[in-house]
Amino acid sequence: MQRNAIMLVSRIHEAAEKWIAAELAAAGLKGVVPSHGDVLALLFRQKEATMHELAAFARRTKPTMTVLVGKLERMGLVRRTQSPLDARCQIVRLTAEGEKLRPAFESISRRLAGRAYAGLSPADARRLEAALSNLNFSRPFTPNKPQAGLPWVLPGNGLHPGFYGVYLYSI
Repeated sequence: MQRNAIMLVSRIHEAAEKWIAAELAAAGLKGVVPSHGDVLALLFRQKEATMHELAAFARRTKPTMTVLVGKLERMGLVRRTQSPLDARCQIVRLTAEGEKLRPAFESISRRLAGRAYAGLSPADARRLEAALSNLNFSRPFTPNKPQAGLPWVLPGNGLHPGFYGVYLYSI
């Protein structure tokens, strides 16, 4: 049995990211890129979040999140303020301009989901999500020794080194 799920997921991710970038540009969202999606998605859901919460939600390091939020702040889409409870903590909130992006993000997300699940029955979609959820990334990979029963996949052989979640905004 050939095991190429990681390669397939990586290719799906790459294609989805390109599609999302094109849709963002077509919607006139200049400067907004797919990597901003997790920040905006969480803020659309709960109005404000700490930098720590954003980093955890997006599965990014705090320095990476600082860069992403900084760019969104310079674009006028979010605002950072110091927490009144902890001077070391910053709270990030959408600005009115940031809130205006919600309809475009919702539309792009619905269309992305439609493309992703086109041709799948609801039962097939549930099975696919269950199977992907069962992929185990909790064990550390050892470069010279494949995991027992798993193929060793190196960057360039199917594993996208920048793999992260596809959806901009969960509806």
